[in-house]
Amino acid sequence: MPKAMYAIWWDNTLGPLVGRSTPDGETLSSDEALAIFLGHGVNHEARVGYTNLGRGLIVSIMESPNCLAVLLDDSDDPQIVERSLTRLIGEIDLNSQQWDRQIEMAFKRLLNMINCSSTEQLLARPDVTRLVTDLRTGRIEDIRPRNVMKQMASYPTAKEYINASDTEIEHTLADLVIAGVLIPKTYGRRIQCRQCGSDEVEIVLVCPTCNSKRLETRYALFCPNCNNRTEQIIYDDISEVVCEHCGASISVTDLVVINVEISCLECGRASVDTTIILNCASCGRRMNLVDILGGTGLKFSLR
Repeated sequence: MPKAMYAIWWDNTLGPLVGRSTPDGETLSSDEALAIFLGHGVNHEARVGYTNLGRGLIVSIMESPNCLAVLLDDSDDPQIVERSLTRLIGEIDLNSQQWDRQIEMAFKRLLNMINCSSTEQLLARPDVTRLVTDLRTGRIEDIRPRNVMKQMASYPTAKEYINASDTEIEHTLADLVIAGVLIPKTYGRRIQCRQCGSDEVEIVLVCPTCNSKRLETRYALFCPNCNNRTEQIIYDDISEVVCEHCGASISVTDLVVINVEISCLECGRASVDTTIILNCASCGRRMNLVDILGGTGLKFSLR
């Protein structure tokens, strides 16, 4: 299990500053903190960093200007620690005024995540056992991704067995790969920013006539309840739409899009052929063809 956790941050004038650490007595020098930040690149562009200090390997995650670093034991699997740390960072209040308690709780939570990722603990879970059993008996062939409107990977087959978020399901499947139960195979394409490694994408639509971003998007959708075609204008931050024919609520994760028509609020032109720009939602960089076509989606099969 990891030996320690450190909270450090970057000041543009003073450089790396060492904050709280746990367990008590564990410290980092300024030189070690600088080495950890350099593990994220000169401009701190990489979210996850690896640094080999004299006393062991450090795995760190950057939420600029904050950085959370973990000192590994020689027996630790860096990939499991990295995935657990990536999951953990979303649960931490980086602006907390009680960092002593915050980092102590974070370290305990990290150790629990790593323990639950071990092969024995993983295969002891009833939901994972049912999933693996049905793969072995041929009830399901493999676990394929489905691209949803939030631009993230979703695995509907695995979700029938594992009652968790899409992110947690991805982590569980990755843990099963490390445990030697599943094998990942290429399946389609996955967009990934080459600058920061994020796969969160912001889609910007531009009118092909006047280049305005003031557009209204009308979706032609298939209603799974009444089997009719329904048209909806879908805005951000909604979780469901209502069929205009039968009144049924349809979750955005279950939408089947038949066609899309874009209307420009500036010049008034309606078109199905609009200019699409993809920006990285994490660092803001505009993506090019290599970012869009260079990545590989994954499906999972029984080893």
